[in-house]
Amino acid sequence: MKSLLLAQKFSFATSWPILLLLVLLVAMLVVSMVTRKKQGDKQAEMLNELKAGDKVVTNAGIYGEIVSITETNFGKIALIKSGEGKNVSYINVNMSVILGKDTKEEIVLDQDGNVIEPEKKEEKTEKAEKQEVKEEKKEEVEKVEETGEEAKEPAKKSTKKSTSKKSSSTKK
Repeated sequence: MKSLLLAQKFSFATSWPILLLLVLLVAMLVVSMVTRKKQGDKQAEMLNELKAGDKVVTNAGIYGEIVSITETNFGKIALIKSGEGKNVSYINVNMSVILGKDTKEEIVLDQDGNVIEPEKKEEKTEKAEKQEVKEEKKEEVEKVEETGEEAKEPAKKSTKKSTSKKSSSTKK
């Protein structure tokens, strides 16, 4: 009887890692199925919201604009217009091959060749304008240092307050 109890304890001691692996495998499968279902629901919702005029991209990498959507016995079929000018082509595709809406944006590069993000584009132009103003002020300061008072007077003429002061000082 002792040998039978030892055999049962021994078998449980060796089988618990296998049971643990099976539980982990089942958990991974459940998580995988749930995420796949969420992605499928999201894709189906996006496909149902598509309408004529939307820009899309297909599984094959074709970028185009939906011209029309028709319902057939095989599902929804979209007529996609691709290309520009003389190189326009039309293709009928099943809606299931559409990956999503085309969200590509124009890439803008700065003087150094770095990509400027659309939000930062405005900030960069403002910074460039401020930099230009600073450079102009530096140039004015350099001129003042070189020529003395003569350079200051034309700079004062450009501002309204300084011209009015100058005119009042000339009257005296």
